[in-house]
Amino acid sequence: MAFDLLTGFVRDFRASRRVAGEIARLNHMNTAQLADLGLERSDITNHAFRKHYGRR
Repeated sequence: MAFDLLTGFVRDFRASRRVAGEIARLNHMNTAQLADLGLERSDITNHAFRKHYGRR
């Protein structure tokens, strides 16, 4: 059980790092590039979380 808790923590930590990287990458894009992806600047955080955590 402790091992499952630890592996879950590591998995979530890695996902949080991917989310942060995705947010940084998208924040560096201009409005036209975001629009090509079907995103607005206000959608970036939600998009990154959905991408890396699933249905959140």
